[in-house]
Amino acid sequence: MSKNRLTLHIVAVFVIVFFAFLAISSAASSPKTTSKVESNEISSKGVIHNMPTPDQKPFDALGLVFATSVTNYDDKGQEVSTQEGIVILLLREAQKIGGNDIFNLRIDEKVTYTTTQEKTSSGVKTITTKTVTYTGSALAVKYR
Repeated sequence: MSKNRLTLHIVAVFVIVFFAFLAISSAASSPKTTSKVESNEISSKGVIHNMPTPDQKPFDALGLVFATSVTNYDDKGQEVSTQEGIVILLLREAQKIGGNDIFNLRIDEKVTYTTTQEKTSSGVKTITTKTVTYTGSALAVKYR
């Protein structure tokens, strides 16, 4: 009876040591990214003034168009990827529904900062990247 109990204790200790080894080895091979923090700033650029008005030109309102443009910056502030300007994208959307101009343009800007900490051999390196998202809306019109 005591021989079986001793064997059970040895097996239990072996299993505990084995799982401790697995936990330590998996922590050593975990990804380098330890934490990620995001913060958002949303600002509205409002209605763009100084847009030309339709000087007595007859036009038909076709409907609202929407577009989004995203630009990414690295930790040095240099542009990594970008799309075309938001006004060009809105004009393209207006052309898709038969329009040739846009009125009442509104552009909102959302800035997202993402901070990532990576473990390196010399310590912890913090990298902050920036993503700027422009969302625009406008009224598509077609001149007669």
